[in-house]
Amino acid sequence: MNTFDVIIIGFGKGGKTLAAEFAKRGWKVAIVERSDKMHGGTCINIGCIPTKTLAHQAKIASGMKNSTFEERREFYRNAIAVKESVTSALRDKNYHNLADHPNVTVYTGVGSFVSADVVSVRTSTEEIWLTSKQIEGVSKRNLMKGQLLI
Repeated sequence: MNTFDVIIIGFGKGGKTLAAEFAKRGWKVAIVERSDKMHGGTCINIGCIPTKTLAHQAKIASGMKNSTFEERREFYRNAIAVKESVTSALRDKNYHNLADHPNVTVYTGVGSFVSADVVSVRTSTEEIWLTSKQIEGVSKRNLMKGQLLI
């Protein structure tokens, strides 16, 4: 079993901010996120940033009224590629901001409570048990009912 000063469930805005602050204080931090495509949270990956990136591309496309179908199709493909590039770069930066910190361990897997101070993380290859007297869930849901956390 891996022991930490704090376990944080969720790698979004709240989770990454808490993890960075606790790590800066010298705490041994575990942060758990179910998907490697969500490091950094909703805004970066499927919310604000991709939406605004595509909105910007749409504004550019509005000037293509006289273009052919093929030109528009190619522009659309490029717009999606730009969005993917932006979100991927931000996700990678957010991941490494924490994963490269000596006080932080990032777990990518589904976390669930085993007890009040033990969290099970099921990755694609194994189940890992983490323990801490302090577990922070950055979610609107009540985490202490034994249900799936993330």
